[in-house]
Parts: sequence; structure tokens; C-alpha cells
Amino acid sequence: MPQGAGQALLWGGQDFQHPAATHQILLQDGTRVAYKLERAARRSIGFQVSTQGLSIRAPRAVTLAQLEAAIHEKARWIAQKLQEQRERADQALEQRIAWENGAVLPFLGGELRLQLHPAAPRGGSLLAVGDGAWALHLPVAQGASAAQVRAAVAAWWLRHARNLFTERLRHYAPQLGVQWHSLRLSNARTRWGSAKSDGSIMLNWRLLHCRLPVLDYVVVHELSHLRVMDHSPRFWAVVAEASPDYAALRAELREHASPLWA
Repeated sequence: MPQGAGQALLWGGQDFQHPAATHQILLQDGTRVAYKLERAARRSIGFQVSTQGLSIRAPRAVTLAQLEAAIHEKARWIAQKLQEQRERADQALEQRIAWENGAVLPFLGGELRLQLHPAAPRGGSLLAVGDGAWALHLPVAQGASAAQVRAAVAAWWLRHARNLFTERLRHYAPQLGVQWHSLRLSNARTRWGSAKSDGSIMLNWRLLHCRLPVLDYVVVHELSHLRVMDHSPRFWAVVAEASPDYAALRAELREHASPLWA
């Protein structure tokens, strides 16, 4: 039985638990971490910290003692990133959207305010009302339930995301000398995009909450994978061809906290 399985993984103090945790470890600063471990055919140990917690992918030949030694070497980084993710999650809770007339959503680095009008155009109408400010008019009664308002906004949001993402893909693909063939939208909490060698692209509709340059960085990142399918220096050189400021944009994306739509 893997360490941590079959026992409670909850402690007092500074504790972090991945929902699919298989192992646990006590760091030197007293931080307890329940992490998800996956064995894979790879050469090195990979650490990933997301809103869910710590995930580790390790070569099959690495022993648990060797793995724990590697965790302790990166303990400060792990604890810092876990705390940042917890603060980001708390921030998202504070930004929970009130689905009603006048509600405000982060939109392309600015703000979008909901205006409910039964006579608004079918499908909604987006109006720029200032620098970084928009109004979204939706054909919904002002007395509609929160679920009805959310559904109307979600339908408009997904259409707008698909249209904007398609436009940005068409803009950057020729610059990178690649061809993409399909676009799928995702609502994942921890992944902004992906690309497959067959030209299929996945982008997270939550990117509409980010500034356009950050959104564009993700588009460029995924298109670049159609030339280089790893994250080697050669890959980042391709990204830099269309997004020379990618490092700063990537850092901004890592600090981004999307509001909760629930």
C-alpha cells in the first residue's frame, strides 16, 4: 500500500493535500504535504504545483527514499508555490460572481458589466463603454434567477471565446509557419491550453478573463508545439518568434486568478 493510503491526510497547521494524494511528507519547516505520485518512463523527477496541490512524476527506477530526498531539496520552492496557489484560490473565492443585473466580470484585463434587457438582441450584444470597460446586454429579464443569468452569460462567453481564439490562431499560425485544424474549448481549472501533433488545439475559455497579450501568449505557446512538442530551449525560441515578451506574460499568467463561476 502506498504511503499515506488508507489513512487520513488531514493535519492542523500549514497543510496541503492533493485530492488524489497517494503519499505524504513532512517538510523541514513543519509543512505537511499530501501529494500525488505517478510513475512514468522518464529520466528525471517532475514537480507540478497547481490549485489541486503537488503532483510528482518520477522514473520507475527512483526509490521512495530518493524521491523524498529530491522533495526536501525543493522544499522551499514547493511550500512557496503551494501557498501561492492557496492564496490564489482564496482570491478566486472573493471574486465569486453574483449572477444578477449589474454584475461585473473580469474581461480581457478590464471589466465587463452585465445589463439584463428582455429586448436586447438575441445572443447578446457587447458594447465598449470606456477604456477597458464593456457592457454586455443580454435578452434576460432582470428578475431572472441566478442560474438563468449564468446560463445566458456562459452561452455568450463560449461563443465569444471561440470567435476570438479562432481569430488569434489565424493571426499567429502564419507567423510561426504552422497549420492548426481544430479548436476545442476547455474549462479546466489548472490548464490553459494544449496542442496535439495532428493540429488540434485546446484553449481554456477562462482566458477571456486575462489581458489580450496574455491570451495571445497562450495561443502562441500552443501553436509553437506544432513545431516542437516539448519544452526544450528550441521550443522557447519558437515561442519568442511571435511573443518576444513571453517570459513576463507567462509569469503574469501564473499569478492570474479567475473568478469562480459557480
